[in-house]
Order: sequence, then C-alpha cells, then structure tokens
Amino acid sequence: MLLRKLNKLQKTIRYNWKKSVLGAVALYYGATVVKEKYEINLLMRAACEEAARYGDRMIAIDDNPMLVTVVLNPVANKRKAKQDFEKYCEPLLHLAGMQVDVIQTSSEGNAKELVETLKGTQAIVIAGGDGTLSECITGLLRRNDDANRFPVGILPLGRTNTIGNTLFSKGDGVFRVKQLIEASMAIIKGNTMWKDAMKIEPIEEEEDAVFGKPIFALCSLEWGAFRDVMSKKHKYWLYGSLREYASYVFNGYRQSLNWHCKGVIKYSPPCDGCSNCVMKRPQVKRKWAFFLPSTTLAEDNSPANLVNNKCDSTKEVCFQTSDFRIMTPNLQNTQTTPALSIGIGKYNYNYAEFVSEGWDRVRDKSIKNAILARSVMLFPKEHFGATTIDIDREEYEAKPIKITLLPKVVRLFCSDSNNYEK
Repeated sequence: MLLRKLNKLQKTIRYNWKKSVLGAVALYYGATVVKEKYEINLLMRAACEEAARYGDRMIAIDDNPMLVTVVLNPVANKRKAKQDFEKYCEPLLHLAGMQVDVIQTSSEGNAKELVETLKGTQAIVIAGGDGTLSECITGLLRRNDDANRFPVGILPLGRTNTIGNTLFSKGDGVFRVKQLIEASMAIIKGNTMWKDAMKIEPIEEEEDAVFGKPIFALCSLEWGAFRDVMSKKHKYWLYGSLREYASYVFNGYRQSLNWHCKGVIKYSPPCDGCSNCVMKRPQVKRKWAFFLPSTTLAEDNSPANLVNNKCDSTKEVCFQTSDFRIMTPNLQNTQTTPALSIGIGKYNYNYAEFVSEGWDRVRDKSIKNAILARSVMLFPKEHFGATTIDIDREEYEAKPIKITLLPKVVRLFCSDSNNYEK
C-alpha cells in the first residue's frame, strides 16, 4: 500500500515537475522566513531581559533618568528605518529606563539644523545612514558650546552605514537585527570612544558657494569613476550582498563616469602637536600663585611650546586620475600620528583592470601607499561639465576646499569589543 502511494507520488512529480520545483522553492523560502523570525525573537527576548536589568537599577533620589534625543530619518533605507527603529531599538531604550525624545527629520539638511539648535539633552542618537550621520555631526561641531562633548549614538538604519559597520558587527537578516541590538545596548551600557573628524571649508568665499559654512565628516571624501559606480549600487538590489560587485561589472565600460579628475593638492605633513598647530591659551596670573606648586616643566612640554619646523611646511602635487580619495583615521588607522590618508589612483584603466580593482576595494576599502597629511587644500581644475564629489555619501559640486583633520573631537557609543573609554 505504501509502495503504491510512493509510486503514485513519483509519477505526479515527474509529470508536473515545474509545479513541483516551484512548490519546493516556496516551501524552502517559507521555512527560511519562519526560522529567521524565530531566531530574531530569541535575540530580542534576550536583549529585552538585559536592558530591563539596567532599567531596574536604583538611582539617586535627586537624579533623573538619562534623557537621549533620537534624530530619526524616517525615509532612510527605502523608508524601513522608522519601522526597524520602533521594532528593534526603541523598546530596548525604554526598558533600560531612559527618557527617549524622538525627532523625525522632514527634509534634506533638517538634521543639521536640529542638532545645531538642540538643547536640554544628555546624549544624541542618530538613527539613519551615512547621510543623516554626516548632517548631525556637522550640526554638532558647528555649535559654539561644549555640545560636542555629548556622547553620540549611532543606530545603523540606513542603506550605507560606514562608521556603524566599524563599531558593530554587520550582516543581513538576523545579523542586521543583531547589529541594531548591539548598537542600542552600547547606548544603554554607556561605553564610548573618541573618533576623529575632518573639517571641510571653502578656500574662496562665493555668494552662491555650496559650502556656506564648514562641513564636518567622519569617513571620507571621494571623487572619480569608483565613486560614481558606488553611487549606482542601489540599482542592483536584486543581487543582494553581491550588488557592489555587480555595479562594477555593469558600469565599468560607461563613458558617463568621471574618468578625468584633474587638480592640485597642497598638503602639510602630520604632526602630533606643536606651536604651529595648537592654539596657545592665555595664562591667568592669580594672587595666590606663589603658594601653588610650580608647573613650569609641564608647560614646557606642552604642545603649544614644542617646535616642529616640518609642521609649517607644505608640499604640492599635481594629479590626473580616475580615483581620488581622502580618508580619516577612523577608516584607515595604520599610523600612530593622526593623519589624513590621501589616495591618488591610476589615470587610465581598461575594463578588466577597473572591475578587478573595484572588487578588491569592496573587500578592502583602505588606501594603499597613501600620502599622509594633517591638512589638505584641494584645487580641482575646470572640467567640461560639473563634477561631483562625495563627502560621507553626500554629494557636492567640486570646488576649491581645505580639509583639516580634527583628532578626537567626537565621542561615540561603542560595543564592549572596542577599546572604549569610561
């Protein structure tokens, strides 16, 4: 009887193999979705229990729960950012006993304005991608008060999360939820570390200049064909985690890419700190200074009193390339002295070379044989059409600009695995 049923099933599958294959695929997909949801529920349950333990802790009678302001970009990651924040991040912050004030951005540049005028908070949490992070950091460092001492949390909810991926483990599916949980728990635990930033300002003041005020970035400045290809990668979402590789395959032959980046850079060498690059603070003499211990030795060894003749020098390089990049130590920390890393690639690429180097860059985005600098002045040469540069994934027209490294100016929440500071 059983053998007869098996033979009948075999014949059914053989004569209806298309429907059978489709059914098997649908069954496999359904099982995968159910398994993923089950694993996510387990992760969230464990995270909620851990966050609740922080919320149950006793606080002093004259203390209030920590107030954090969340700057949320609701349209980030194809409008999935708000849903993911409310599902995976916000519950953990509330369970930990925090006062959470959520402000949603309404337009491009709105995050910059919000952070620049923000008051009455103890921490700022940026819920979005690289663009939202760039705007918030710019607004934070433009302030004239000590707001840049506020710890900044990053919830990597955008399509691109460069800094978030360096602070927390990255991935898709279950691993993406794990990353969001890790980022939320970093805020709850209070582990922080200092990160560098670069200040970008116009060299020539123009009434219609794009850079009306200084812009601040944590990651990189990119210009050229490789940058143009990466700006198109979202079109190849069908390839999933291979979309960056597919971008180079389908765009490596296009003449619309910016293959001709020409200009001049003037840069100063890296410096640990000396009288040239550290502003001297005026000394205030007090009447009782006679009774205090002498600090002459400490003052003599301070950066403001050290002399470094090379720090004041500049070097000039004329370049013609298809790839120009400047990275902060946050992405390329290969030296002890804080420095910007300048990468100038080849000028001529054939298709195979371009795709090969692009694939290598997907795996390792660091700059090989970089020029190290403390500050850089970039003078792009006139082009037959308007050229675009990326500053932390935000697009700007290529203009003469000065880029200056600001070491350790932003304090970010980080996971336990990082070398954090209390």
